[in-house]
Parts: sequence; structure tokens; C-alpha cells
Amino acid sequence: MSAYPALATLQTAVRSAPQAWHQAWPSRSLAGFACTYAPLELLHAAGLSPLRLPANRRSARADSWLPPFVCPIVRGMLATALEGELHPLAAIVLPHTCDSLQELGGIWQSLRPQAPLLIPVGPLASPNPRAATYLQQTLRALARRIDRPVSDAALAASLALYNRLRRARREIDALRDRLTAAEAWAALAAAWQMPPEDYVESAEVLVHQLKAAALRGTSGPRLLLAGSVLDEPLIPALIDALGGSVVGDDLCNGMRDAEPQAMEEGDPWAALAQRLLARPACPCQQGPTTERVVRLRALARQRGAQGVILALAKFCDPHAFDAVPLGQALEQAGIHFLVLEVEAVNAPEQLRTRLQAFLELLTAG
Repeated sequence: MSAYPALATLQTAVRSAPQAWHQAWPSRSLAGFACTYAPLELLHAAGLSPLRLPANRRSARADSWLPPFVCPIVRGMLATALEGELHPLAAIVLPHTCDSLQELGGIWQSLRPQAPLLIPVGPLASPNPRAATYLQQTLRALARRIDRPVSDAALAASLALYNRLRRARREIDALRDRLTAAEAWAALAAAWQMPPEDYVESAEVLVHQLKAAALRGTSGPRLLLAGSVLDEPLIPALIDALGGSVVGDDLCNGMRDAEPQAMEEGDPWAALAQRLLARPACPCQQGPTTERVVRLRALARQRGAQGVILALAKFCDPHAFDAVPLGQALEQAGIHFLVLEVEAVNAPEQLRTRLQAFLELLTAG
């Protein structure tokens, strides 16, 4: 039983499979999305509740549609669709990021699973000065494809709600020293597995509970988690069991989407476009960049991390290409670096052995 009552709600949500979503929120019209680069505020303004599609599934049926080198994230989402768990969703949002996700869109259209709408979202990062104007046009075109009215007032209200959601997540992130690594993972990842109104309600209560709590006082190695998504708490739970602590993260379903806030004055379409373009760089949107190296190194130093663990989805080329310059820069800065290749379902003992060796290295150093 958690010491924080609000945390239990978030832990339940993050463990829920898609077929349970409509039981939990029967009055909501739900949209599944594959990446936080999707314009969640726009979907919400259209009357949809965005929920991220989980990828921790394995299916022989999905394997029969995909070559062996496709990452477990894409495999897991296709497995979820083939099992019929996405039938109640009003929309599916797939981004134009990596090749595998784009191919998934083609397979989805061929199979015609029950989810009735496929909305591809174009690239959202560009140094071109006309990118903001182009993105606004893309967002308006997306709103027309959803075929639901999106007023300026509704979009402005959604921007304000998601600003509040991200503010609560930043406060939880700043109070990690009151939580175990697995608890912090659940409290942050649940933001994308619940309707935003429900998440904000529980997250803000949790912040108040954490501020009144004592520090955990962990004396083990201080770690930073990085990578794409963690759809299960196995790695954080193993770190807890081995006596380490997670002091921050740069995960797709963690804190990578925490900044920036959207402007709440002026044209909401322009504000949404600017927020999406100003997000921290992601390997699936840009190639290896100095910006990302500098950002991760600065975050590690700011949090006093002794080591960084990169959770790398197997066969994820964008993040694999990124791992080399990241690792080199961190080692040069005196920060140890470990790559953990993860799949949809992982062998706990193998991960435990590698994590234990890494923590012993940090303790000895």
C-alpha cells in the first residue's frame, strides 16, 4: 500500500490495458497516440481524450506482419490492434518519425482493424523560419481530418489544461527524493495513460502529499534514465531493489515533454505550433545533435547523477545512432554510461545482472 493515496490512482492507470480504458472512463471519447509529438492539445480541443498506446505486448500474429528487425514498440502496438483492444477508440494518431512507425500506418490501413480513424502527423521539427507557419497549416488540416469542430476558445482551454498538467509533472519530478524509482516512473508515465483532467486532479493532490513527506534518504548511486519509452516499471524497480536512486529522466513518456509551456495569450494555433517546434530534440525527429548531448550532460550534472542508463528499444535505429555521441560526451565529462537494450517483455535476471554490475562500478568509483 502506497504512503500516498493519490499515487495509487496513477499506478492503477499506468497498469491498465487499452480494453480497460472505456470501463474506467465510459463517458470519454478516446484517441490512441503513439508519440508525445502528437498535438495532444488539438485532439483534446476536438473532444477526444488522448491516451498513449502501450507497446509492452508480444504477438505471433504481429510478428507475421513485420520483419524481424522492427522495434518492440511498433510490434507491441500492432499486437494490441490485432487483439482487438483498440476497437473502442475514436482515433489512432501515428507520427511520421521513424521508418517502422510509418510502415505501421500502411499495415494498419491494410488490416483495417476496428479503430476507425488513422491520422498521420507530419514532422514537427525544422530550422526553417517558415516551419511555424507550415505547422499551423498542418494542424488546421489535421483538425479537418478529425471531422470534429475545434474552436479557438476550445484550443486555448486545452493549451491551459496541458500547461497545468506539465507543471504538475515538473513538480513531481522535483520531488523524486520522496518516491521510489518505480513510484516516480508511474506518477510521471500515467500522464499519458489517463484523460488529462483526471491526471491533473490526482497529480496535484500527489504534489501536496509529497511536499508534506520526508525525504527517502537513499545513499546508493544516483542515476539518470534516458531513452525512448519505458512501458513497464521493471528497470526502475530493479534499481530500487539494488539500492540505487533515479534522480531524473529524459524519456519519451517521462520528462522529455515537460517543456516548454504554451503561450496562453494570442492565437492558440500559433502557440501550439511554437510549443511543438520548441520541444527538446528527439532522436526520431532530428539526427544526433550537439544540443541533445549538451542537454543530457547538463541534466546529469544538475541532478548530481553518477551514471546515466540509456534504455534502448531493440532495433530502434534513431536512438541507437544517438547512443554513441551521448555515451562519448558523458564519459568525457566523468559520468558513467550504460546502454540497456530492452524488448516488449524482458528477462528480469539479465537486466538485474547488468544493473548490479553498473551500480557496483559507480560505488567503487
